[in-house]
Amino acid sequence: EVCAGTIGGLLSFWDVENAKLKFEIDGRRDIAGGRKMNDRQTADNNASSRYFTSVCYSADGSCVLAGGNSKYVCIYEVSQQILVKKFQVTFNRSLDGVLDELNSKQMTDFGPMDDHAGSDDE
Repeated sequence: EVCAGTIGGLLSFWDVENAKLKFEIDGRRDIAGGRKMNDRQTADNNASSRYFTSVCYSADGSCVLAGGNSKYVCIYEVSQQILVKKFQVTFNRSLDGVLDELNSKQMTDFGPMDDHAGSDDE
């Protein structure tokens, strides 16, 4: 059996011998992260961090550890197809994508003030 993460946020489990899809686990809600600094939409509407980029089986093959461009790492039990545990791997508020909401006072029509505050192109 092989597990692959899709861009749609699914974990697809394939039977290698028959080349058939066995089942899928929907992880979009589990992996959903915060807003990036330049995002103009809320974290709920942002699909950029709602998929897994890394998938790894546990030593005994009963669980899958999956993570991506999010602040969360998820452990799924394969035979039950359920989320066992979701870990938040960082609480560092200065990292991009950790905050669920950004301070709208710092936003301008051209993006965050921090991005163009020091530019001399005026």
